[in-house]
Amino acid sequence: MIALSYGGGKQTISIVTLALAGKLPMPDVFVMADTGREVQTTFDYLETHVQPALAKVGRHVEIVSHNYASVDLWRGDDLLLPAFTRQAGKLGKLPTYCSNEWKTRVIQRWLRDQGVDDVDMWIGISLDEVERMKPSGLNWYRHVYPLIDMVHFHRSHCVNQITRFGWPVPEKSRCWMCPNQSIIEWRRLHSLRDGDFDKAVALERELHQQDSDVYLHQFGEDLPEAVARSERQTAMTVFDSCDSGYCMV
Repeated sequence: MIALSYGGGKQTISIVTLALAGKLPMPDVFVMADTGREVQTTFDYLETHVQPALAKVGRHVEIVSHNYASVDLWRGDDLLLPAFTRQAGKLGKLPTYCSNEWKTRVIQRWLRDQGVDDVDMWIGISLDEVERMKPSGLNWYRHVYPLIDMVHFHRSHCVNQITRFGWPVPEKSRCWMCPNQSIIEWRRLHSLRDGDFDKAVALERELHQQDSDVYLHQFGEDLPEAVARSERQTAMTVFDSCDSGYCMV
């Protein structure tokens, strides 16, 4: 069986369009782990473009509930988010646990529930991110990177493929509170005024009830103040993570 980990960003969408165009095999299953915190633009694009197109070929994206996760924001005193912290007196960054717990393991559990015991899991990582390629460590569940192994795409090729197919380039797929968002992405989230930024602010305040030293923005400040400061700056450092279904796989 071939399954595609659907993240909803440029790389994943390029794989979908390549399969629809007959340039890649059609996956048997398209599966998205719903963290419950995905930006609204990802779902808008899914419902407007992807699901109708896949329906014509007898496929659809399965959305797997966050109920399949065994842990949410905290594991004891450990925060699963790669948040920024001032606990040591200077700004540092926590490890990333959320993608494994909220996406990888969620999809694996769901597949097992469907009776799947042998699968090639396609992940949307392109040639500019080869350092993120990792084996799954499982015999029944193998990571495959079609953009690298089959079509040799960089991210720019993914964008070109989507536009040639006639679809708009999707917004970046991510959780609305993800600390790995770049300064530009936080500003974009704020400017959309669709409620996602407000949810991130509320979540950060919730986190502060347990740990007052953690922050979602790389400035190490409360989100409203950090974004306001970034809007006053002209030089910005950009961290642009992948659009695959598995952050930092």
